[in-house]
Amino acid sequence: MANARHVKNVPGRKTDVKDAEWLAKLLRCGLIESNFVPPEDIRDLRDLTRYLKKLIHHRTSEQNRIHKILQDA
Repeated sequence: MANARHVKNVPGRKTDVKDAEWLAKLLRCGLIESNFVPPEDIRDLRDLTRYLKKLIHHRTSEQNRIHKILQDA
């Protein structure tokens, strides 16, 4: 997987099959930088952290909604 920041300045369409093969060849030769892909355990930890953040956001949203209903009543 090539780093998008470095591929952005490379000429050609990035969706074309031949250009994709050419980018893969450049990546294998080390002419463009590869993208960082963390190990699976780090990816799982990131997913859990994002999920926890989403749950906290939903809980806070419901608390605010209930608080607003009680204020209006």
